[in-house]
Amino acid sequence: MLSAPPHITRVEGFELSAKLSETVGNSRQMFDRRGALLLRVTSNAGAVGWGETWAYPGAAAALIREHFAPALIGRDATTPRAGWQGMAAKLGYDRRGISTMAVGGLDMALWDLAGQIAGRPVHALLGGKLRDRIPAYVSGPFMKPGGNPYRDFEADIAGYLDAGFRAIKLRMGSDPAQDGATAIKVRAQIGDAMPLMVDLNEGFTVEGAMAIAKRLAEVDPVWLEEPIAHDDRPGYRRFAAASPMPLAGGEALFGLRAFRDYLTAGVFDFIQPDLGLCGGLSEGMRISALCEAFEVALVPHVWGSVVNFQASLHFAACLPERRGRLRWPLFEYDPSENPLRTAFASHPLDADGMVAVPDAPGLGLDLTPERLSPFVINHWTIG
Repeated sequence: MLSAPPHITRVEGFELSAKLSETVGNSRQMFDRRGALLLRVTSNAGAVGWGETWAYPGAAAALIREHFAPALIGRDATTPRAGWQGMAAKLGYDRRGISTMAVGGLDMALWDLAGQIAGRPVHALLGGKLRDRIPAYVSGPFMKPGGNPYRDFEADIAGYLDAGFRAIKLRMGSDPAQDGATAIKVRAQIGDAMPLMVDLNEGFTVEGAMAIAKRLAEVDPVWLEEPIAHDDRPGYRRFAAASPMPLAGGEALFGLRAFRDYLTAGVFDFIQPDLGLCGGLSEGMRISALCEAFEVALVPHVWGSVVNFQASLHFAACLPERRGRLRWPLFEYDPSENPLRTAFASHPLDADGMVAVPDAPGLGLDLTPERLSPFVINHWTIG
């Protein structure tokens, strides 16, 4: 007689916060902390899986406790897609907000749990990796508070070059003249051949962002990222029609339908879902298929803790190659101060500026509540 498959008995949340040594930020906000909600799903046999959502940890935790964690208790621990479907049925009115983030964090944990039980890496469960390592681009430097937000750019970029990064994305958005002058200095520092991207972090109106874009065109960016508010689709149509460079966006889009709407609008040359926000690995793979249908490159947005970082490596390893000005995907690598990543794993670049794809079971994490304890500000259990 066949034994019953392992089932889910417990869901835990760990709300984390880590103080930074200095305040940094972007065109919209400055911050001095890094935070995330980590989720641990446990089976009756003792296997555990970890997931993450990071944008609104407390709000996501409340939704998980009330709506989504109870839907997982008792479910087969080896079938993450079925678990995702069970949670998705409870999304109701909130399909493009915090509920989708909450489901995505749990979905990530379900894939990790299934991989732990099977003794296989998540990328194998997703259909198999297409590469063993991924070219990384450095996501930084960040702006600094005060009258000279770019005062540390030269030193920071020198450090990135020494570390072996082969592409760079700047956080910018002060005023057109200052942004343009700074970008020219950066281009001189990194040379004409290095790919350069610019992120305005939704900080401007169409007119303001266009004024900056015209100043940036001289340095030949691969893309301009989120120049205006992510939900301003009419504005993106206006901007894309006149932009002197390709556009990228999608980190703040939640769920397949939101990506469908922007892909049909034809405004983005690069789509950037974040697994911790967009709905998790299950939704991420559906978004990948949609991008492939529209012939648009997917370049994952990567933020948060070590959990989202590792999950994104598995995801990017499974994405089909697209050949344009560069070969995609690239991996977004934030090397700035972040104890929620660096306290738990090291992700060195190799001599070619690439980061390795993990091959350990599940997401390849080495996490315990004890290791998390210095950063935990709230812990709860369901089941």
